[in-house]
Amino acid sequence: MIIDCHGHYTTSPPEHEAWRAKQIAALKDGTPVPPRTEISDEQIRETIERAQLRVQGERGIDLTIFSPHAAGMGHHFGDANANAQWSGACNDLIHRVVSLFPSNFVGVCQLPQALGVAPENCIPELRRCVQELGFIGCSLNPDPSGGHWSGTPMTDCH
Repeated sequence: MIIDCHGHYTTSPPEHEAWRAKQIAALKDGTPVPPRTEISDEQIRETIERAQLRVQGERGIDLTIFSPHAAGMGHHFGDANANAQWSGACNDLIHRVVSLFPSNFVGVCQLPQALGVAPENCIPELRRCVQELGFIGCSLNPDPSGGHWSGTPMTDCH
């Protein structure tokens, strides 16, 4: 069996990323965050079949350990609450991919990290993803400041 241990959902439906942009704009404007956009199973199938499944076939990959788009985590854009909503949306989408293609993917979650917030804040989402969604791991961002390295190093958090 050939396992791709580092796959990201870089081709998620555009509505997914558009919701995050609306969420961040609402935070900046002080307006209510709009409800998450509905994404159909057909949209998910289309984005996976033309990209990740095609690549799996071309490379002889049997299974991909699959997580949200790392560059899209954007921990530096939102606060703890917004990032929890975003992480939940991303993880739910990964779970739907895994549910639609259980022989091809296993899930890895995005944590709801936020600058200045202790890593313990992420435990409920990690538990939900592992215990309820069957994920096997998480993507940990060592710098939720977005490359500015302005926060406390993870090793210094208490």
